[in-house]
Amino acid sequence: MFEHAPPVSEVDALECPDAVAAELASSLPRAEDISALVLLDPDTLSDARRVDLLVAFERHIALLQAAQQQVLASLDGRALDWSGKKLIDYTREQVGAALRLSPGTAERRLSIARTLVARLPATLALLRGGQLTYLHAMKLAEAIAPLDAETGAKIEQRVLTRAPEQTLAQFGTSLRRAVIAADPRRAEQRHEDAVAGRRVVFTPQDDGVTELWALLPADGAALIETVSNSLASGQTDDRSADQRRADALVDVFARVLGDPSLPDQHGRRPAIQVSVQLSTLLGCDNQPAQLDGYGPITADMACRLAADESGTWRRLVTDDTGQLLDYGRKTYRPPASLTDHLIARDRTCTFPGCRRTARLCDLDHAEAWTDGGDTNPANVAALCARHHNAKHHAGWRVKHRQDGTRTWTSPTGHRYLVPPPFD
Repeated sequence: MFEHAPPVSEVDALECPDAVAAELASSLPRAEDISALVLLDPDTLSDARRVDLLVAFERHIALLQAAQQQVLASLDGRALDWSGKKLIDYTREQVGAALRLSPGTAERRLSIARTLVARLPATLALLRGGQLTYLHAMKLAEAIAPLDAETGAKIEQRVLTRAPEQTLAQFGTSLRRAVIAADPRRAEQRHEDAVAGRRVVFTPQDDGVTELWALLPADGAALIETVSNSLASGQTDDRSADQRRADALVDVFARVLGDPSLPDQHGRRPAIQVSVQLSTLLGCDNQPAQLDGYGPITADMACRLAADESGTWRRLVTDDTGQLLDYGRKTYRPPASLTDHLIARDRTCTFPGCRRTARLCDLDHAEAWTDGGDTNPANVAALCARHHNAKHHAGWRVKHRQDGTRTWTSPTGHRYLVPPPFD
């Protein structure tokens, strides 16, 4: 057990750094010790006391995170708006913009805080005392959130006994056992709930590759594995088995893209956009191009895609400032060329922190068409349906600057800058 000790002064931290580091590592974290803690210089400490300093910081970080949960829980559900007949909560947008988080991540943080404050007081107390990390507390909060109060309390009581001594992985194993033991008859229901969260995630990596990650039902994953293995096994060349499976997966979707029954996007046949400078296409230079959904790619890759006649790729030719060379009609609905340009330029919804792809967004006039706003790149930008609604019905406002920066103002008057995607 940790013991309370007298507050550490800043003078002590400067004169006896090793002793202070050891003391702060073995005592409960307190706000009044933080000023002394940050004065400790690692270069003045022995190796053993540097480890103590690391521990002391970890415990005081937990103290601050526990306090932050109280703030998040107090904000949750306060930013409400009546939109038509539906009550919409925009708290996650407020938090996400303030902390530079995506709305989805902000919603997760709010949910965890709400669960910790309302349902897991013992867990929150251990976090405040630096005996648990936030990641331990987060795992427990997310595990018991869908369960009733009595079951959640039993799980908390069971897992907290050993939690302060467990690694995060060990704690996760104990937690899964406790959840099953607390409600064994609902295992199938929990499986169905997990399947409801199935998703596919694309994460761009360096050097022109993207990581594809999917959470799938076990039988669906087995189907994909069987098909990819079968397609790969029918090939005989110098590629490895992993390379053949990866190529087979791409080939399956290439065939689907050619299906005429595939739903349209913005009134056009789906295709993948690549934006490349005219000077690069003419062979005058090797400027990086832009692949929709990925980001910068090499000139060689861009020229290869731009020359493909399969209809898979939609080529957008720009000048050296990134502006499209062949648009210019003033209508309310952006013409096809301008639509392509806006999707390629914005890449995602332009609300602070939102990552929904621009292909699935609305094209919104910053200054309304009815108020004299033009249909041009300076006034039109991608907004997902939720944030389009926030702009028109929930008190959020946006201004576009000449350099492409957007300034969003929340209903509380806080301002957030969204820089242009092409820096």
